[in-house]
Amino acid sequence: MAKTILKDLRMTTESRSYIDAMHAVLTHAGWTSCSKAMLAGMTVTGFRFAVHRHLTAESPTAYNWVAENFLAADFMGVTASSSAGFAFHPTFPLYRQEAVAEIKASLDRGIGAVFWKDCFAVAAGYDDEEGILYYDDGSGHGLQRLPYGEFGQNRSPYWYYQILEDTVELDPIEIYKESLMQAIYKWETHDRMLPEADYACGSKAYDAIKQALHGGAFDPVQAGEVFECYAAAKRDVGEYIGVLASLWPQLEPAAQAYRKTAQAFREVLGLIAEDPSMKRQARNLVRLFDEAQRAEQEAIGLIKSFMHERIRNRFDHVGLR
Repeated sequence: MAKTILKDLRMTTESRSYIDAMHAVLTHAGWTSCSKAMLAGMTVTGFRFAVHRHLTAESPTAYNWVAENFLAADFMGVTASSSAGFAFHPTFPLYRQEAVAEIKASLDRGIGAVFWKDCFAVAAGYDDEEGILYYDDGSGHGLQRLPYGEFGQNRSPYWYYQILEDTVELDPIEIYKESLMQAIYKWETHDRMLPEADYACGSKAYDAIKQALHGGAFDPVQAGEVFECYAAAKRDVGEYIGVLASLWPQLEPAAQAYRKTAQAFREVLGLIAEDPSMKRQARNLVRLFDEAQRAEQEAIGLIKSFMHERIRNRFDHVGLR
C-alpha cells in the first residue's frame, strides 16, 4: 500500500479564493516565486468582481471553475487539466475513483492538487492503507483527512479538482499586458454563466451592492464574508498595479486609484466590525462603495488609455484570449 505526504505543502487563506490554493501548489513546486498579489493580477483572478443581488456568500466563487481556473493557469504558462460535476449523478462513483487516482498520481510526481472541499483546498498527500487524502484548506488546522469515499461530498452537490501539470516559459511583459486587457473585460462585461436577474458583475456589482444595502434584502453575515473576500482582492490588485507602475510609470495614477478602492473596502470592514447588522451604518457603507466604484472606474479608464493600441487591434473583442 502506497503512502505519500509532500513535505511543507501548506495553504494559507487570505482572499479565500482559488489563488490561495494555486499559490500554495505553485510555490511548493518551485514554479513561481511571486506573491499572492502578483499571482492574483497575472492570472486575472483578482479582477473578477461578481455579487449575487442578495449578497450571498458564494458570490466570489460564482464562476465557471473549469474554464476560468484553466485560463488562470494558462495566463501563467502552467498547463493544467481539471474535471467537475455533480455528486448526485449516477456516474459520480466512477468520476470519484478517477479523481482520486489522478490526484494521487500528481502527488507521486511531487505536485499538489487543487480541489473543492467546501472551499478551495490543496491535496498534500495520501495513504492507501487508510484510504485517505491529506489536505489543507487554510483553516489553520494543519493537514486534515478525507476518506477516498468522501471525495466530492460537499455542502453543495458540486465536486471539482485541478491538476497543475507543467510550465511553459512566457514573457512576463506579455503576461502583464494581457492581464490589463482582461481587467478591462472583467469590469465591463457580465459573466455569461451568471443570470443577470440574480447576479451583477464588474462595475454593476457596485450598483447591486448599494441597492442591497438600501433595501436590506441580504444576510449581514454572508454579506460580510463577500466584502472580506473582495477587500483582499482589491488590496492584491492595488499592489499588483503598483508593481506594474514601476515598469510603466504611466500606470502610477491607476495604482493610486486602486489603492483608494482598497482603502474604501478596508473602511467598509471597519464599519462592519462596529455594526455587524449593517443597519446603522448602511448609509456610510453606501458612501464608501460609491467611493470605491469611482476610484476603480478611474483606474480602468487609465488602463484603457494605456492599452489603447492593443484594444484597437482587438476591435470589439477586448476579452479575446
